[in-house]
Amino acid sequence: MTEPVVGILGAGRAGTAFARAMLRAGIGVDICSTRSPKALRHHLKIYAPGAAPVWPAEIAERTKAQGPAIVVLAVPQEELDDVDPQWVASTVLVDATNRWHDELLPSWLQAGIDEQLPTSMVLAGRFGAGSGTGVRLVKALNHIAHHDVESSATPELPLAQRRAAAVAADDDDARGRVMGLLVRMGLDPVSVGALPASRIMEPDGPLFNRPLRRADVLRHLP
Repeated sequence: MTEPVVGILGAGRAGTAFARAMLRAGIGVDICSTRSPKALRHHLKIYAPGAAPVWPAEIAERTKAQGPAIVVLAVPQEELDDVDPQWVASTVLVDATNRWHDELLPSWLQAGIDEQLPTSMVLAGRFGAGSGTGVRLVKALNHIAHHDVESSATPELPLAQRRAAAVAADDDDARGRVMGLLVRMGLDPVSVGALPASRIMEPDGPLFNRPLRRADVLRHLP
């Protein structure tokens, strides 16, 4: 049986932490950065052994061919102008990014924030509905600190004993695909609703960087 493959855009601390957790759970990983695959290979041998370095334009190829057509966006928000929406066309894009107050953000993202929108909604317009790429955006994995990802992902434990991972999405199928990925990684996914609800997952929100269980997350829902 062919192993599922997930693409990860970004090979920094968050991207490689996600990669290690997925690889440990038997999920293949393609990963890219601003460096060429050849230049990235040594970095991955240290920080994500087993992950395959690819060009950004190739990040979605294997995950679309081998399912579940998921790409994780794990780049700093200040660098989002460097991400071509066509790289992730026809995928479920997991927005694992966060806004930090000292970042100089792209003008389109700052404009959405100025309108009091959660960043996930602005990214959905940029990469999904507003771009014609067929991308369906899901907010997930951003509220778990990169240094906690591996210890939080415990596939050997029953769901009730795992760390909760909030998921927000407008599309039910996309939400289901990401929740399935999180279960396989060893987390307990909890739907918090549509993308507007993702505000509680942001750095100033009640879920951010807190080791919560399902009941803790549900307490913050309307």
